[in-house]
Amino acid sequence: MTRLFPGAALAAALLAGAASAAPPSDTILFVSARDALLAYDVATGEEKARFATPGLSSDMLITPEGLVLLNHRDGNQVVMVNAQSLREVGRIPSSTIGAARPVHMYLAPQRPDGRRLVLVANDGNPQRPTRADNSALIIDATDPAAPRIAGEVQLGIGHHKLAFSRDGLRFSASNIADCEEVVGVYDITDPAKATRLLAVTGADLGLDGRDGRPGCDPTGQQGRRPGPHGAATLHASGLHAHNANGTGQFILIDAEATPPRLAAVLQTKGGSGGASIAVHPAGRFAYGPQNTPRAGGQGDRAGGPCQIGQLAVIDGVEKRLAAEIPILYDVGCTALPASAAGARPAYAFVTPDGATLAVTVGTLNASEPGRAEKLLLFDLTDPAMPRQVASVPVGKSAGHRDAAITRDGRFLFVPGNQDASVTVVDLAERRAVKRLAVAAEPNRVAAWSPSAGPTKAPGTIVVAGR
Repeated sequence: MTRLFPGAALAAALLAGAASAAPPSDTILFVSARDALLAYDVATGEEKARFATPGLSSDMLITPEGLVLLNHRDGNQVVMVNAQSLREVGRIPSSTIGAARPVHMYLAPQRPDGRRLVLVANDGNPQRPTRADNSALIIDATDPAAPRIAGEVQLGIGHHKLAFSRDGLRFSASNIADCEEVVGVYDITDPAKATRLLAVTGADLGLDGRDGRPGCDPTGQQGRRPGPHGAATLHASGLHAHNANGTGQFILIDAEATPPRLAAVLQTKGGSGGASIAVHPAGRFAYGPQNTPRAGGQGDRAGGPCQIGQLAVIDGVEKRLAAEIPILYDVGCTALPASAAGARPAYAFVTPDGATLAVTVGTLNASEPGRAEKLLLFDLTDPAMPRQVASVPVGKSAGHRDAAITRDGRFLFVPGNQDASVTVVDLAERRAVKRLAVAAEPNRVAAWSPSAGPTKAPGTIVVAGR
């Protein structure tokens, strides 16, 4: 039985000088923290519900019908909650075939048959990686009162990031520790009979060990490691983009072709690392934050004094790199603050009006002394050439940092895992308007408003004007 705590209030104050702009007064913020999933009233900061999730959890999303789904990583479960009643709907195992460790989760685009599918990527045991415990579990969430398992397909060795065809009938999955299937394309027209249609190998990326070229090695010890991490669909062309962060390449796949094919491999100059790709609402350009070049780097990875990476701009129509733009911890800074040692760009979000790109910042390692305290912003007046503008102060965070954007693109919720906070940023005004005190170690966040709907879930394709 889920316990409710309507009387447990948490402090929530407007930041100094903030305007009256705020999310709708009926907004509920869901926060995945250590040992619990919690729900907060954004207007008051009051804790409204708490659900036990011993250990750590990972991705979370909310469907348009108001079903919250959370990957309880340490419990190998998917926890489901009704966002309106704040009561638990149920829990299901993250795998039916022995896969384990659910990390990333995606809401597929609406299908022609009207079904709403959620895909859960099981990453397996990182200490003993095998294909047997890696999979994508497919959940049919069409009826939010009775979600059910619709199928499961084995993936390469993860962990994984997914991109979807525009009709939701296919997806591509990157496999961070695999050379035989760096990226695979799968057909889920019938979720119960999912099949692999294409496997992009390390050799396809030039890692074949011939003519002086390095071979492919998922450990990086005896060759190069593709290490794909970050995926998106450029919906103007239908191409899927995957960030091979070990080689600094972006892999473009025509997943909607029959048969699917590798469309292009784009090589950046000095770029590496990264965890996400965001797409402009017009669908032509995508933005992939990378961790290098950076201050203190060597060779082609050496950056400016306040640089923490670069923004690769991908043209999905011409299948080329349109730009590689330095990412600074803040515009105008001349040296990276000691308090932000190891700062790196993390997740990227584009507002549906195409005006602003927001990039969260964590650190290279959760154990490092640095604590990132900025949200990076870019002006997209020219979508092919983003221009960085002043960063926004947010809560302190180390390691990876998540965020969640409202469907209208107005507000971004940014957790701080080092100071137990969630900062609400007004992306139209490009400043923070509220900071909520939440449970310790907030990791993933999502928001629901009966009047405005859910925050945008990863995997869905949102087009300007829709």
